[in-house]
Amino acid sequence: MAETVKTRIEELVGDEARVIDGDFERELYSMDIGEVPFAKRLFDTTPELVIMPKSVDALKKIVRFANDEKAALFPRGSASSGLGGVVPTVKGIVLDLSSMNKIVELNSEKETVKVQTGVRWSDLEDFLCPETLSLRAYPSSFFSSVGGWIATGGYGIGSYRFGHLKDQIESIDVMFPSGEVKAIESKEKEFARFFGTEGQFGIVLSAVLKLRKTPEKALPHLIYLESAEDAFVFITGLINAELKPNHIKYMDVSHLEEINTFLGEDLFRLKDAVLVEFEEEEEATKFCEFAEGRGILADDYLSNYLWHERLFPMKKRGNMPTPLACEMVIPIANAVSYLKAAEIFLKRCGVDVEVESHIVGKDHALLMLTYMSDVREPRTYLTHMSLIPVLTRLGLKFGGVPYGIGIWNTPFINDKYDTKTLELYRAYKKEVDPHNILNPNKFFAVKTKMANIPGIMFKPRIFRPLIRISATVIPILGKLASPKGDHKEESVLEKIVYSCIKCGSCAAVCPAYLVTNEESVTPKNKLYLAKKLLAGDAISKIDSDKIFLCTHCEMCRAVCQNDLDLVTAWTELEKLLESEFGAPEEAIRDFVSTMESSEDYWRFVYNAQKI
Repeated sequence: MAETVKTRIEELVGDEARVIDGDFERELYSMDIGEVPFAKRLFDTTPELVIMPKSVDALKKIVRFANDEKAALFPRGSASSGLGGVVPTVKGIVLDLSSMNKIVELNSEKETVKVQTGVRWSDLEDFLCPETLSLRAYPSSFFSSVGGWIATGGYGIGSYRFGHLKDQIESIDVMFPSGEVKAIESKEKEFARFFGTEGQFGIVLSAVLKLRKTPEKALPHLIYLESAEDAFVFITGLINAELKPNHIKYMDVSHLEEINTFLGEDLFRLKDAVLVEFEEEEEATKFCEFAEGRGILADDYLSNYLWHERLFPMKKRGNMPTPLACEMVIPIANAVSYLKAAEIFLKRCGVDVEVESHIVGKDHALLMLTYMSDVREPRTYLTHMSLIPVLTRLGLKFGGVPYGIGIWNTPFINDKYDTKTLELYRAYKKEVDPHNILNPNKFFAVKTKMANIPGIMFKPRIFRPLIRISATVIPILGKLASPKGDHKEESVLEKIVYSCIKCGSCAAVCPAYLVTNEESVTPKNKLYLAKKLLAGDAISKIDSDKIFLCTHCEMCRAVCQNDLDLVTAWTELEKLLESEFGAPEEAIRDFVSTMESSEDYWRFVYNAQKI
């Protein structure tokens, strides 16, 4: 079936799309950054085909074909979320939109820019830099795509000042399953339906973003407080004082303790803290006056370090390799009460948690509770995973809602949206996607394999009693299922394989990916192949050969959130593969030749030298 579909699509689009059908390459598109061991038992997560369209016209032909054939489509950007929003649930087609990344038009006078949604935020900011224009707000996952953040419904850096992403966009162009393309202005009722609904209604092709003049300065200030309660009292007072910060971030004492551990120095006080960033000297001065007597201001170099680290939010914490997190948007007034309740519960479970929060408006905070686990310890890891829905349900009691839905938060969809909104969304879904081809079997309701018997557990009426039971049982299991901590001596490669958090930062700066546009050559996916190799899984020579398409330029390490020694890992991996398959000398020569003749590559080199 896949071969027939591939042939028909290739006939339709010709050279205007790349069709991928290799086993390993398709497997790479079966996941996002979340480590969910049972996902493949519930869903057909490996797509039949992956298609990378290069133009709107090619995408239109593919979408119309899928709609006629009732074939499922799973649009995908950088896949930097962990809730399953881009994970296939049935055999179908993944649409990799990363090649649709043109910056269409800059209007300096109006301070807007129109971009295709495959554009990464980091590339867009680089483009705007010479124009003395800048983004208003942007995600901390700076290497994610514009389309991905629209689908997630993003808050991020600068959201306190500029609001939700939908408030920073003038219009979007959307392709519906029929192939119709429609421009939707921000004043239209339909507009808001495409933010946070994770590709359920249509594929957002482009967006007109509002910009601003590049600020002359970044003036961050860090203030230490005695407790979370003091920190949020300070934040509330700061808001009521009507100062004009660009961004406000809370960090608990554990967060700063881990930064000290990561740096190997006791630079930060072991206290809760608030980082506030201004862009005007006058406002920064007012802040210092406001802060006097309320806490202890840190030295400027520490404030500047933390402001720089805003784009590296997933640095490894603790001595275990796998991060897990619960993200809630919650009223500021209830944040401390929730954190206290969560802390009591997690202590009973024997889990150490770190907390950070971005203040995303005068009334709400995005809270992130992060703790470490180890996917190599299945019993412990599954126990730790089950804490997330318990923490989410706890947050609902304090007026919170899940930040994203995807697959794994589907039982909380009725809490995220009110009944009227959900009815509207379901009716709109039937209207624009009558065959349910876009991202099926998630978001509104989960449908699984095995006659959907496991899917029954995702129904809110079943899920809530299970969570109540879990809240009672997990504290016992959590202590019984503590990690063994007796892993054998590991090589550099083995350590790095399990320390990679799959954030995708490396893909944005990888010259091999720039030239080949193949997911399998990105650092995170090379490490995924290494994991399969170390586990004794079969590796094909074709996939092995692609590992050698690497310049060892160290750009991946330069942006690695965990500062992993990736180049040493590549050397070790290449030796292992060479001993089994040999080095692909011809493929390497062709790669070097292609790279040297690539304008994009030399532009990349020039920009890297400027940095």
